[in-house]
Amino acid sequence: MKVKGCQWVDARLVSESDGQLWVAEEKNFVPFTIRRVFCVMNVAEGRSRGDHATKKTKLILFPICGSCDVVVNDGENQESFHMDDPTKGLCIDAMIWRSMQNFTPDCIMMALCDRPFAPGEETYDDFEEYLAALK
Repeated sequence: MKVKGCQWVDARLVSESDGQLWVAEEKNFVPFTIRRVFCVMNVAEGRSRGDHATKKTKLILFPICGSCDVVVNDGENQESFHMDDPTKGLCIDAMIWRSMQNFTPDCIMMALCDRPFAPGEETYDDFEEYLAALK
């Protein structure tokens, strides 16, 4: 990957006679203790989500259903990933700008995070402010 602080992780999908089971376990593929889980869904057509960098939180994004594009930027490099496989997660470190775009109507993007959310002090919501903080 061109963007430092991002990597792919593989989730386990277990096929059974009555369906499939998606499994997330610490220490097997999640490189941190899971402290928060949230899902982004029902995003209006043409809208984006994220559009910020977290100051301390690491997370892994999984497209549980449908698809979207995730654009990441480390202040020097930018990369875009089309996410449509629930077994492929994008691990994003703190201080990486991210934006989720081009959601399909059925998209459910799940995030596993290493910290609880701290409103008002956790994110850089302005890209120029984020770039200044990297220096």
